[in-house]
Amino acid sequence: MLRPLLPVMLVACLAVFLSPATAQAKCSVQRVAGEEKSISYKQLNQAILDAAILAQVNFHRCKHGLPKLTAASGLRKQASKHSKWMAKSGKLSHQASSGTTRSLKGRLKSSGLKYKTGAENIGVMRLYNIDNRQFLIRSSGKCVFTTPSGQPIGRHSYRSLATLAVREWMESPGHRRNILRRNLRHTGAGAEVRPNSQYCGAVFLTQIFSG
Repeated sequence: MLRPLLPVMLVACLAVFLSPATAQAKCSVQRVAGEEKSISYKQLNQAILDAAILAQVNFHRCKHGLPKLTAASGLRKQASKHSKWMAKSGKLSHQASSGTTRSLKGRLKSSGLKYKTGAENIGVMRLYNIDNRQFLIRSSGKCVFTTPSGQPIGRHSYRSLATLAVREWMESPGHRRNILRRNLRHTGAGAEVRPNSQYCGAVFLTQIFSG
């Protein structure tokens, strides 16, 4: 059965308007060791995903003449924690149900970084690389998906997931403004798989920014 295009669900927080920036002549996506590995149901490597998302974000910032963001392990830890809450609850939300880190402000405070401002992008997409494309379900029990022409569609790699997430964020005005804010300096991203979601799993993502 041919399935329709699946939209990626995204939510942006604390967006501000940005003055146009001059594009750089040469910008490239930094390669990340291990980013071509398929994402596992059982164990997602937060460090690789964080680095892959950072590489994509800095590529877009470079194209707009903006300084690179630097990775912050404290932000990654909080982003991972929030993504785990979203995956467990099945809710795409900036506001968790309980705890000192239930809000973005709480997560920023718990990161250990000094900050004056912050922002957050969240999203959810399928574990298998089927978002925004037509696909066939060959076996729902065994998670076998193909293109209409019969080519297999596997689970996302860290690189493909990061590329899709940041591309979708850049196409959404609120998320784009967060990524391109000049007064931000640090970032950290985390994710968690919800295996019992439709189409053999979903990945909930959080990226936190501070400045």
